[in-house]
Amino acid sequence: MASKVKNLKGLEKELTISFDSKEIEPTIETKLIELSKTLDLKGFRKGKVPMNVVKGKYYEQCFNESLSEHIEQNYIKVVIDEKLNPVAPPKISMEESKDKNIYTFKAVIEVMPEIELKNIEKIKLEKPVLRVKKEDLEKAVDKIAEQYKDWNIVDRESKVGDRVKADFKGTINGEEFENNKADDFLIEIGSKQLIPGFEEGLEGVKAGEQKNLDITFPDDYQDQKLASQPVNFEIQVKEVLESKISEIDEEFVKKLGIEDGKVESLHSKIEEGMQKDAETLVDSHLKKNVISELSKSQKFEIPKSLVNEEIHRMDKETNPNGDVKISHEDMEKLYSKEAEERVKAGLLLREIINAEKFTLSKEAIDSWIDTISRGQGNREEIEKYYLNNEEAKKNMESVILENLAIKWVVSNASVTKKDYSFDDLVELR
Repeated sequence: MASKVKNLKGLEKELTISFDSKEIEPTIETKLIELSKTLDLKGFRKGKVPMNVVKGKYYEQCFNESLSEHIEQNYIKVVIDEKLNPVAPPKISMEESKDKNIYTFKAVIEVMPEIELKNIEKIKLEKPVLRVKKEDLEKAVDKIAEQYKDWNIVDRESKVGDRVKADFKGTINGEEFENNKADDFLIEIGSKQLIPGFEEGLEGVKAGEQKNLDITFPDDYQDQKLASQPVNFEIQVKEVLESKISEIDEEFVKKLGIEDGKVESLHSKIEEGMQKDAETLVDSHLKKNVISELSKSQKFEIPKSLVNEEIHRMDKETNPNGDVKISHEDMEKLYSKEAEERVKAGLLLREIINAEKFTLSKEAIDSWIDTISRGQGNREEIEKYYLNNEEAKKNMESVILENLAIKWVVSNASVTKKDYSFDDLVELR
């Protein structure tokens, strides 16, 4: 076997590999013999077909199989000998040779870049710190009170902020459609939960009133069969209800599970929850920040095949059902910049994981599962899912190792702390 490696553009390399036809003859012979043992041809006993008949009928098949095997074996040997690290399977093409006894093929591959982590300490990161003020806690209590508000029937015309209880039936060109009707349906005017025109059309109605609304489903309506369609709703108003915000007193606080009924105790409980949620928000912000700044700080060529894979993966994320047909060219325009950043960050994080020899510990797995299951109350089920499902387990392990690499960057970079309110933290997502 003879081989030559040629550098092409970027990270591409061309491997030219030649070997003597005599190398594959023993493999062809072995395949023909093995085949003859089980061959069942008309006119011959099973396994007793003469070799000349076997060769005449199956030589080409055995030749092609043997040639493919030797191409693969020789390719792997050259990759190992040359210490190459291919990104994806090779593109192989056979070459014409002047010597008919010599087989020559070319394998074009893209290899992983050589990465040398530099100047991590010069990376500048911002780490948000939650500072909870009294007014933040009061605002949070007000939001809770809003959620627990009472609704009372009133004998007047409806207005924004009221609820209307109604029966309705919708038709398109006189024809009913799926899920077109409901009884005792509660509509909060001004909530913008229903299609444009529906809530607005119920302003100024009273109990017992009938209402006809002619409106149009939005162009981007989730049910594409209904999108942009004109619809008529027949509505029977049953009740108009107005809200009453609960008094923030001892009774209200106890209703929320705070036994001593003190507003201060409720504040403490809320702050505790904010701090726990803040941990997740800060980690998420830091991760995005690390990936962006780490990618900017390190210079190396990115494998195009990995970027293309990521582009297609991103398209599947945004268009899982393939409803929107899009060309690869348009996909590149939409996703290439982010895809390059994702791939680059992934390679860098993997380099850190390998260089620092990060491994998974039971403590790290337990901590991750604790975070995932926070507030869901079903930790055992979540743990069972991730530990007993191979794909889920693999994803979990990958995320944990990435998080360890992120923490390593944070610990080695130049980090500036900045105070944030809880609402501002939420906006960072």
